[in-house]
Amino acid sequence: MKILLVEDDLHTRELITATLLEQRYVVDAIADGMMGLEMALQWDYDLILLDLLLPGLNGLDICRRLRSQECSTPILMLTAKTAVEDIVAGLDAGADDYLVKSCDSAQLLARVRALLRRHPTSNPTPILAWGSLELDPVSARVTYHSQAIALRPKEYALLELFLRYPQRIFSRSGIIDHLWSAEDTPVEGVITNLIKDLRQRLKAAGMQENLIETVYGLGYRLQALPPAQPPLPCPNQLPPSLTSDQTATITLERDLQQLLGRIRIQQITERYQAALTDRIENLEAAQRSLVAGQLSLAERQAACDAAHKLAGGLGTFGSGQAATIAREIEALLAENLRQEALLTTQLTQLVEALKQSVAQVPASR
Repeated sequence: MKILLVEDDLHTRELITATLLEQRYVVDAIADGMMGLEMALQWDYDLILLDLLLPGLNGLDICRRLRSQECSTPILMLTAKTAVEDIVAGLDAGADDYLVKSCDSAQLLARVRALLRRHPTSNPTPILAWGSLELDPVSARVTYHSQAIALRPKEYALLELFLRYPQRIFSRSGIIDHLWSAEDTPVEGVITNLIKDLRQRLKAAGMQENLIETVYGLGYRLQALPPAQPPLPCPNQLPPSLTSDQTATITLERDLQQLLGRIRIQQITERYQAALTDRIENLEAAQRSLVAGQLSLAERQAACDAAHKLAGGLGTFGSGQAATIAREIEALLAENLRQEALLTTQLTQLVEALKQSVAQVPASR
């Protein structure tokens, strides 16, 4: 499944991307709103994750333009804004769901799975099946006659693609569009080998039927399910064509991918925590300028934008209390207070509270 993520904050974009990659999704991550719109219209995505405040074009306008051009791809609005009017505006603009960035990764992934299930071209049930072959997208487990099949990540993704779109013919370039990100596109010859490997893997598991049909001149599609037949006896041991060493190798590769994914997320979290000092310094500079009576409108807007990004980042990285304080700072700076002394006092108190809350954030996520 391929997801477009449009998010301008670098650390948040990296964390969400790594979280999705760990769950076997293919991700194109874009920072600019206009470019995100162009990508959404040009490529066939299964889901779009969309920030609200973006450079170039904001999330609401992206939603409206996509829906006006009859794009039916599910859209999950992911933003730091929590006001009811913001949620209503996002849904009215065409988003299918709205999620505040103070959620944890488990809730984000659950929302992603729910939206993918609702997609009109997707199988409405959690389990994707072709006869006795079953794929569970939640556990990423593939079985044939209830016996687990070890698949490499791209083999799994290819099988899921065919099972989700049983009537659709995929060209080699179409398969690449679904299974690889825009930055990691292989040559089309890779698809021939990938299909061959998947066929051999399924045959080694005891499947006699040919799952994938070659449509000459067009591409590949899921073969029509043959008439029901009595199931073949399932051997207790692995078939000769797939040795225990081969299975162990595939399992080791899968476990290594998961470990690398967790390490990647931890490294992204550590980089974000290292950058927090500079981000809070921006707010402290605005606070000092305000005390000195030298805070310009441009500096105030920049500080407001910095607070918004802090709220989204802190929420995404699991610091809900600090994210709440950052949102209060954003609201305070956006409010047109006439009493400068009151604004100075409140901003000073909130910035100090934010620093204390951030200091209590664990060293790793």
